[in-house]
Amino acid sequence: MRSFYLSIYDNRPLPSLKWIKTSNNTHGYIRATVDFSVGPKPMSAYGYHARTLNDKRRDFRLLIGDPNNPGKSMVNPVIWFNIGVVTEAQTATSIVYSLTIANPMSGWEGFFIQVNFPGPDGSALELTTETQIIPDSYPTSDCYGDSCFGTLV
Repeated sequence: MRSFYLSIYDNRPLPSLKWIKTSNNTHGYIRATVDFSVGPKPMSAYGYHARTLNDKRRDFRLLIGDPNNPGKSMVNPVIWFNIGVVTEAQTATSIVYSLTIANPMSGWEGFFIQVNFPGPDGSALELTTETQIIPDSYPTSDCYGDSCFGTLV
């Protein structure tokens, strides 16, 4: 955050990060394009991924509500792991990174790409893509109006 605020305060050009996300019945894919024609060139890029603990909750939070004590929280040990990205293309002013993850056998897998840039005063500016969650499904079907009831998870 410090790097972002200092960049704005100093009126420094910011890098451009755009991405596409796709998925099918076997895998998910993120392609991130960095345009540094007016901003800084990336120092590095990494992928991060995590898997849900079961096939009942599409939930990547570290803490969740305790079902036995609604006023308390409990640990939901979903851990995000670092993974390498592929450099698909590079020019003098842009670079394209990608990350492909296989669909899990059960539950859900979330993943995103983080690109790191040099920031003011030795700081690092970290930009990320949106998180891709695969498979693109939910543990329950949609409900509407009076048919919607259940338990808050």
